[in-house]
Amino acid sequence: MGSSLFQWSKDESSVLYPFRRFMASDLAVLIQFLFAFVVMLFDAYIPGALGFGVLLTLILIFCDDIVSAFPTFLSALCFIIQAQNTYNKFIVFLPFLIVPVVAGVFHAVVYRNKEHTTMGVLFLPMVLVSITNFLGGLGTITAAEYFSTTSLSYMFALGFMIVIFYWALSGHIGPGKNYTEHMDIRISKMMCAMTLLLILAVFETYAENWSEFTAHPGILYMQWRNNGCTLLMMALPFTFFMALQKFPYILLSFGSMIAMVLSGSRGGLIMGGIEFVILLILFLFLDKEHRKIIGLIALSFIFLIAAALPKLISFMSYTSGRFTSMSQYNIRLGLWKRSILDFKANPIFGRGLGYTGNRDIHPSKTATLCWYHSSLPQVWGSFGLVGIAAYGYQFLTRLRFLKSRPSLFGRTVLMSFIGLELMSLVNPGIFAPVYPIILTALFIIVERYSFPNMVIQVTYTDPELPLPEPEVPAKGEMF
Repeated sequence: MGSSLFQWSKDESSVLYPFRRFMASDLAVLIQFLFAFVVMLFDAYIPGALGFGVLLTLILIFCDDIVSAFPTFLSALCFIIQAQNTYNKFIVFLPFLIVPVVAGVFHAVVYRNKEHTTMGVLFLPMVLVSITNFLGGLGTITAAEYFSTTSLSYMFALGFMIVIFYWALSGHIGPGKNYTEHMDIRISKMMCAMTLLLILAVFETYAENWSEFTAHPGILYMQWRNNGCTLLMMALPFTFFMALQKFPYILLSFGSMIAMVLSGSRGGLIMGGIEFVILLILFLFLDKEHRKIIGLIALSFIFLIAAALPKLISFMSYTSGRFTSMSQYNIRLGLWKRSILDFKANPIFGRGLGYTGNRDIHPSKTATLCWYHSSLPQVWGSFGLVGIAAYGYQFLTRLRFLKSRPSLFGRTVLMSFIGLELMSLVNPGIFAPVYPIILTALFIIVERYSFPNMVIQVTYTDPELPLPEPEVPAKGEMF
């Protein structure tokens, strides 16, 4: 593959260089998210998915920079989660998935950094979790449950698929391999673009159902509310990160919280609210210049809420009603109680991911597992003591790893990780493969790049303090 067609990054002699350079630009990111919004407007989920699948394939084949594929993936994800009751329509096109998969293998082989041969500290915990996924239920789960297509797919997707992704992506991300000198800014802009798209999606739902909303003002039903809020919570720290670079980005931070409230997601309201308050406090601590402005905005919101409280209670009745619904409590508490019984039934290996014995409490949808709808009971109920050890070890390793990266971007990824874990306490979260994939990509960027110290990063906007050049490690070097 030594031809001029397939070369490493920044090789201007390649005939593909203009295309590669464009796909790495902010304009390409914006265009893709705008097209995703058009897909949402016309509910063209299947044509949109096919179109973005073709674009993803082209990027994987002709772009040497894997990061250029991230906006395509995130854009498509934002509208695919809104495709309600379309499983039977999507499954018809499942064979076409082989095309971008083959393109991904092609990219991994052709463009891989041959000098990168070592894995980081996150590799071993991933392998242990992958093995645990397949050990879950050993001794109690039936063969039909264990070997079902859904069970095997999730065991692989939540384990060894992430390991393969981590190994493959680690050889494609790093200084000198991607079209940017400031990867932290580039990734944060992508997450901000995703945030804006999801905010627009929430407001588009209200605009589309305006007559219903005006007739009965209140929160509208959105089937995708929890998935949308999970993405918003993962992206929220990056909006604050960008606000420290350019203050107007703070509007996305507040807009994200408003979107989570309007989505009707209880997890988004409570867990997203906790995350937002923590991030806002940290932002006030770091950004001294805009403390008064943020303080005034926050106080205005508090007074506005207090003044409109009677109407607000009525407006939020759809969400609050599900907080107090006995049927909802029966499901949640029932699953927690059942997880303890499942743990007792097999303390070493749990009941397994494919166990279907809890569908009497909450029937699972087509091609999904019978979730406990919380990460903690999911671990001990599905994997027993082995799962507690493996997932606990992975969680602590990730925390130690992110703690060892004291850059502002490293702390931003840490808060994104915490946001996902918070949402996972009340939803499948980390047990839905797409979110660990996004998280793993963020971990690799923190692992492979060296960013300025957090204090320097925050103060570099001061014209009297020059921004130091970030340390650039050698290719393949782990740090």
